[in-house]
Amino acid sequence: MSRSLALLPWAYWVLVFPLQGQIEEVPAQRAEAVSEGVRAAEPHQEPVRKAERAVKPPTNTGAPIHAGHPVRVVVESPKEGEVMPWETVDVFVRAENYAIGDGGNRLHVILDNGSPIEHANELKPVVLHGLAPGAHVLRIFAVKPDGKMLADPEASVRLNFYVRRQDFSNFQPEDRPYLTVNLPKDGSVFPDTEGKVWFDFRAHNVTLGKEGHRVRFRLDGVETILPAAEPYAWSGLSEGRHRLVVELIDEDGDSVSEIFSRVERTFEIPRLVKAVNPQEVDSANLWLRNRGQNDSAAGALREGQDAGTVPRLRRPD
Repeated sequence: MSRSLALLPWAYWVLVFPLQGQIEEVPAQRAEAVSEGVRAAEPHQEPVRKAERAVKPPTNTGAPIHAGHPVRVVVESPKEGEVMPWETVDVFVRAENYAIGDGGNRLHVILDNGSPIEHANELKPVVLHGLAPGAHVLRIFAVKPDGKMLADPEASVRLNFYVRRQDFSNFQPEDRPYLTVNLPKDGSVFPDTEGKVWFDFRAHNVTLGKEGHRVRFRLDGVETILPAAEPYAWSGLSEGRHRLVVELIDEDGDSVSEIFSRVERTFEIPRLVKAVNPQEVDSANLWLRNRGQNDSAAGALREGQDAGTVPRLRRPD
């Protein structure tokens, strides 16, 4: 044990001395100032994108927005069979796959067996005033800029609703034969560029033919029978009022006894006034004024001759 104690001082110097040498060999160093300046953060720049203008489809085509897909008419209100509490009813309706606008594509709304109401703004309702209590029928269909119905039967809808109470005083069964007359409407009617006035209609739940159901109309008492549901044109109608009575007849020529199988319309072709060139009007007025002045001068000359004196004529302006 005394030998081990004798070795302790030697072991201490063997372990500690090298560590002190290492510590003394590393001199203290001063921190060097950073010479590089701090760079400001660069703002992140994204390219500015211009807002894309929404391109509205044209409203004067008379065709679907997407070719090959059907045009549909959707009534948001009233609903089928709904009982409305008031005599004034707002009809909210829109067209799918068909752009409507004033003077172009639009919707025609027929209440019961009346004349079509034009509708070209889907954001506003068609307001029906003074409806009688009981059942009512809406027929709404898409029309082209010239007012004729689209041939696709899906581009129309029929809806039944009630005002205040449910009854069937003014009800047309959907499965029975009846007519929808689109043109001409009641009121003023203007012939097209070829001078034609159109009769546009559709027969429901029947097939028209020479040996079957047909459509008979009387315009101002003159009768015509149509065996096909195609638009018919009148040419050379005179200005003024005209009365049209349309009936759906069966194989024997008898009228079909349904409330919507007979339609009456009264329309008027306004008298057109030809526009006059303003320059021509000014020239005519100048000629008349000069002629009047000359006639006055000639009359004064004759009076002077009769009185024995000749008045001094005034030069026309």
